[in-house]
Amino acid sequence: MAAYRKDFVVVLGLAASPLIALGYSRFAYALLLPAMRTELGWSFATAGLMNTVNAVGYLVGALGTAWLAARVGQRAAFVGALVVTVAGLAVTAATSSLPVLLTARAVLGAAGAVAFVVGGAITSTICRRHTAHQSAVLIGTYFAGGGVGIVASGFAVPAVLDRFGPPGWHWGWIALAALAALGTAAAAWAAAIAPTTAPERGPRRTWPGGLGRLAAGYLLFGAGYIGYMTFIVALVTQVGFTPRAVTMFWVLLGIAGAVSGWVWAGLLRTAVGGSAAAVLFVLLAVAVGIPALTAATPALYFSGALFGLCMLSLVSAVTAAGRDAVRPEDTTAAIALLTTVFAAGQVVGPWFTGVLADRTGGLQLGLGISAVLLLIGAGFCKWQPARVPGA
Repeated sequence: MAAYRKDFVVVLGLAASPLIALGYSRFAYALLLPAMRTELGWSFATAGLMNTVNAVGYLVGALGTAWLAARVGQRAAFVGALVVTVAGLAVTAATSSLPVLLTARAVLGAAGAVAFVVGGAITSTICRRHTAHQSAVLIGTYFAGGGVGIVASGFAVPAVLDRFGPPGWHWGWIALAALAALGTAAAAWAAAIAPTTAPERGPRRTWPGGLGRLAAGYLLFGAGYIGYMTFIVALVTQVGFTPRAVTMFWVLLGIAGAVSGWVWAGLLRTAVGGSAAAVLFVLLAVAVGIPALTAATPALYFSGALFGLCMLSLVSAVTAAGRDAVRPEDTTAAIALLTTVFAAGQVVGPWFTGVLADRTGGLQLGLGISAVLLLIGAGFCKWQPARVPGA
């Protein structure tokens, strides 16, 4: 039990990776998007393009993660990627040039992918030496960092915008960079004492087999969830949410994400193959579909809470299924493969949702299509088998 408690503290430190790579670098953009659109005169398509290039960078980073981790080691790749993320957030705060902003978003995506994948791989290495229940809690704790990041940005960014108004969007990114620097210090400490997989240990496959159905579902997850996370703040603002109500909505979503690992620990513990992911896919589709059907305030709050409760745990469920479907030495490559298809799904989602919004005058149609994609993804994950022992 003492070893488990020590590893739990280490995973708490590693959880600063999704906190930064997801909560600050990726998702907090939704909070700043309305102000940036107002100040910079962007269309919804341009606003969506910012997250599309972020997804392209994420794709590039995911493709290179296994190679980078094998070349420089997991610790160096992990900490280096987080340092680059802090720098990218600072650059985003320092310019109004669309080309520079797009470049910074792409770099943030690439660095975020490396940090997220390697942090997940290190956490998976820790999980292998504990019971199924303890492993579910540990991996849930790691991914809960993204929810904590959403909560922190939900308090920090609106407070900055409330003080400075839409022109203060630069200060919002500065606040995120400062918070990310603190998180990087915690993550670096955890990585220094965490067990890692040595680059030379055992043969590695760049693209492990046995993940086809899970990967197909994860591709649709990337395409289906990202439109919601990019534009939901813009949508609730359009339907009349006050700044305080927007903060409450975003913080509720983040709190749900932060506790989701514990809520679904039992489901993850008893899952076979992709069964847990399939359940969470269906629930996430419901969450994404609600704003496509109604603008009622209670329904939107329920949508945000349900989305937060499922989004990060779905990533956790897919990661656990991928880990269990391959040999231990292929864990990093498996997570990198899944992250790659996830990133590929995200490339089109934000831009496509933005184009539909510009043409229809609203975001509802794009969210409805996203919900359908998530339901199809549930079917793929339902039929993902676990690895046969000894295979």
